[in-house]
Amino acid sequence: MLTHANNYKNQGVSFMKKTIKLYLLFIFSMLSFISGYAQVGINTENPDEKAILEIVSSDKGVLVPRMTEVERDLIKPSAINQQSLLIFNTDEDCFNYWHKIDKEWKSVCGKIGKAEFEITDCKAVTVSGQYLSATALTSTNYITVPVKVTKVGTYTITAMPDPANGYYFTTSGEFLATGTYNIIVPGAGTPTNYTTNGQLGNDVKISLNDVLSSCSVSIIIEDSRVKPLYSMTCGSTRVNGVYKVNTPLNGTNTITMTLAVDPTATGASYIITTNTVDGISFAGSGILIVGTNQTVTLYGTGTPTSIDSKRMTITSNSKSDVATCSATVVMAYTKKKILSIGTYTNSYGYNFSGTAYSNQLLTTQTNFGTQANSLIKAEGFDFISPGDFAPSLAQLQTALNQKPDIVILGVWWNPTVQMADLLVTYLANGGVMLAFMEEDGGTRILQRLFANTSISGNLVNAAGAVYRYPFTNDEILNGPFGDIRGLQWGEDASQTRAMYNLPSSEISIYSNDQDVSTQNAGTGGITAFKHNTLNLIFVSDGGFNSATSNAPSDMIICPFNINASKFPIPKTNYGRGATKYSVYNSIFTANALAWAIKTAQFGK
Repeated sequence: MLTHANNYKNQGVSFMKKTIKLYLLFIFSMLSFISGYAQVGINTENPDEKAILEIVSSDKGVLVPRMTEVERDLIKPSAINQQSLLIFNTDEDCFNYWHKIDKEWKSVCGKIGKAEFEITDCKAVTVSGQYLSATALTSTNYITVPVKVTKVGTYTITAMPDPANGYYFTTSGEFLATGTYNIIVPGAGTPTNYTTNGQLGNDVKISLNDVLSSCSVSIIIEDSRVKPLYSMTCGSTRVNGVYKVNTPLNGTNTITMTLAVDPTATGASYIITTNTVDGISFAGSGILIVGTNQTVTLYGTGTPTSIDSKRMTITSNSKSDVATCSATVVMAYTKKKILSIGTYTNSYGYNFSGTAYSNQLLTTQTNFGTQANSLIKAEGFDFISPGDFAPSLAQLQTALNQKPDIVILGVWWNPTVQMADLLVTYLANGGVMLAFMEEDGGTRILQRLFANTSISGNLVNAAGAVYRYPFTNDEILNGPFGDIRGLQWGEDASQTRAMYNLPSSEISIYSNDQDVSTQNAGTGGITAFKHNTLNLIFVSDGGFNSATSNAPSDMIICPFNINASKFPIPKTNYGRGATKYSVYNSIFTANALAWAIKTAQFGK
């Protein structure tokens, strides 16, 4: 029994040993298999020999961890073997991976990833160019999209008509800085169908980085079979608005004109443009309408870079008339500094800096201003030493050191020789002067100006004397405020200083000392003139600009008149003799001021 039991026990031990050996052999074989063939295939029994993992599917993909940029940054990779870490950035809509050398997340969409931006104003999106059926788009066909960038990166902007119509707009690039931009998105393709009358046009929807935005534009596709047959009426061309240096044009800066339209052109588009001059240009477009002359408007864009007048050449897309028109844009004069010397600032107005008629004429916007209806476009005036000002030599030097653009002289002030020399130097340096003087200080100025001590002056005639202008055609006698050639001006209150021995070749005479109101033949003296080379107008009556408001019905004083709108008008029934005249002092002064402002701006 014992022997039998021992045999049974030995057989059991032998079996267990064999079992363990087989198990270990299986484990070793599996480990050897895995070690030799460490590949995984999903939906394939034969993964590629170069791949540790191959997934085969025709209807499903692989989802890697998806997270926001904030969530991604919480991972904070640090170990060297984490350089292959991969996630999908839902903020950027792109795969990111960890770069061990730069120690930062990188985007597979580019070095800096996709930009984050939005359209700032859907209404500010503009469409440029003409769109014709069966006509390929060119470089003139584009849309301008204003965007605000909050994160730098790559961008793509596309615009597609819905439904499709054979053309589209697209552009791409990289924003290197945050901020606002106007992106030009060029068009491509050929419109297939034209817009029928009454339709709004193609609804072109805009996408940013392949995400549809809420913005769209409407584009009308014209029938290319209908030709724009019309002609521009050049004589109807008018420039509107006020134009200032370094001030951008706005909706008031336009050119209007009329078109004569051919009966077959109804529904076609006109496109009228100008060249660009000193930073500005004009353009207008619309649908041609047959019937009476069609008025169209060209809108200005840009910023003027100079004070010079700008001659704009106007061209059109007419297929029947290739003629061009022109229009001149006149710039507003920049603000001028005026030194006005004289007294009675707020009553008679010998000094122009107060509230009298002389100042009202100068500072009224419809005369000199920046309104659409301003006769002379000017940005205004600053007065040096405003108020009554009869300066000493030192005060005159101080005032002239401020470099006035225009100097106006009036009574009561009687300059010395030294003062006269300062004024002559001012003129020699290109200064502009209007002198209304009957004191002998005026004689001293002229003696120093012409370097001729034989020049003299004598007081002649009396209050209410009337002097006649010649028929000379210049901008003082025939200027923007009126044509006074052959008409008269009136002496105020006292006497006129007739000037003698002036060099006739250097001046243009505006009046002599003949008093037409009394038929006085005069003495051959000169009472008003303009220097031919220097910027000087001289009238030898200090009260030439004495306001009519002080004596409305008086016939021998206060000849300077304006109407309720502050526009210069004659004073009627004036003169010391039996025959009365209308006198045009204020029109002369207004034209002289216009000349002075222009001359101060551009030189002679």
